[in-house]
Amino acid sequence: MANPSTSPLSVRRVISTCVGLFALAGLAVAQGFALRQLSPGATAAGPLLPAMLLNSLCGALQALLFRLMLPQRYREPRGFTLLFIWLFCTFVPVAGGLVLLVSCAWAGIFPGKRNDEALQHVSTPDFVTYLMARVSHGGGARLQARLMDTQVNVSDRLSALVAIQSMPTRTTGTLLRDLLADPIEDVRLIAYGTLAQAENDVMQKIFEAAGELDSARSDSELYMSHRKLAELHFELVYQNLVQGAVYTHTFEQADLHARAALKIDDGDAALWLMRGRLALAHSATDDAVHYMVRAQALHFPRERLVPWLAEAAYLQRDYPRVVELIASLGHASALSIPKSVVHYWLGE
Repeated sequence: MANPSTSPLSVRRVISTCVGLFALAGLAVAQGFALRQLSPGATAAGPLLPAMLLNSLCGALQALLFRLMLPQRYREPRGFTLLFIWLFCTFVPVAGGLVLLVSCAWAGIFPGKRNDEALQHVSTPDFVTYLMARVSHGGGARLQARLMDTQVNVSDRLSALVAIQSMPTRTTGTLLRDLLADPIEDVRLIAYGTLAQAENDVMQKIFEAAGELDSARSDSELYMSHRKLAELHFELVYQNLVQGAVYTHTFEQADLHARAALKIDDGDAALWLMRGRLALAHSATDDAVHYMVRAQALHFPRERLVPWLAEAAYLQRDYPRVVELIASLGHASALSIPKSVVHYWLGE
């Protein structure tokens, strides 16, 4: 049974098409009459100007009707389309519009080839597991992706978790903490055990260094003990092993012991850099720059200081200084700054 909602629409289309054809036929007759006035056999007394006006008017009306018969994509832009069809129908009466319609029909039936037709749809490739052994780059990223994907087989996730234990904790600390909320209990236990083991190793060294500090007598022994404690507390922060209030306490202890060591010997460039990095982490950029300049004055390698100085300048919104610092490294920038950063700031 036909859809009643579409029947009236179809009837209207048929009626409008028939009306359009009759109108075109009438216009063709009128245009033929006008052309007869312009034919070589016409008398000189024939109305030349009225015939030309009638021909132009019929061409305009034909342009409107022919435009309605064109496919939708050929109707725009409206002004230029109507002008083109009007010229066509005026100077090639009747036949001009028919040629136009035939051309559009031909284009629809035999469309021209486009450049993108050379492309074909292919099925999604299957993952080939044995090829993984041949890929040497991005291993850490692949392991982390497998760990965070809860849709991966549990045994594969556990294997990946065991594998990342050989990676530096500073790169996996955040990931391991996220895994403490994993729905798989074995994953949570291994992640917790890895973090706890790394933290306990550093804390054990801190306890030993604190004992050495208590038993130190000479300035050199005090200096070495404070320096070691500063480095160990900084290691806890650097490896992302502490958070919250413990992080703040560890941060303060690292700076405290660094200051105590520098009071005994202020010529330690590495400790000045450590204080600069600690100040930078707390957004104390002025202090950070002061400490790093002090480290540079003590002959700390400049190419290792420039990235931190550039970060401080960035936090101070001194962007010309950032460009100046990165450009000063020259080819050495590839060793200490990611290439994408150099390209962004220098446009190379």
